[in-house]
Amino acid sequence: MSMHRRWVVLIALTLARTTMGLQFQSVAAVGPILVETLDLSYAALGTLIGFYLLPGMAVALPGGWLGQRFGDKRIVLLGLALMTAGGALLAASESYAPMIAGRIVSGAGAVLLNVLVTKMVTDWFAGREIVSAMGVLLSSWPLGIALA
Repeated sequence: MSMHRRWVVLIALTLARTTMGLQFQSVAAVGPILVETLDLSYAALGTLIGFYLLPGMAVALPGGWLGQRFGDKRIVLLGLALMTAGGALLAASESYAPMIAGRIVSGAGAVLLNVLVTKMVTDWFAGREIVSAMGVLLSSWPLGIALA
């Protein structure tokens, strides 16, 4: 891959990973509204926020294997599709249980995205460039949180 193309793809991957931070923080951003309209406790709200990260325990290692088996790009796209589906389920939910399901589905997609995007960057960049590339990529999570 040419040097210019690598950086263009890195920007696209960084934008995709930014959505991960935004999606993670989105529940906290509307937390007071959820507490009021769904009569949730703040403990239930915190649990709902945490369910996004729960799939990491089960999905990270198989996600790497899936990337090797089916290709990084396909699994990144699968991760984005799961994030979209989980986000849509969460948005359409009127009760707590489907919200949990939406967070778990979107969190599983986020894990796939995170594992494979990081691997892709280490495949494409080396030496001094990898430091800059990883810096750009890793800044995306807090940027997404800030945008929420």
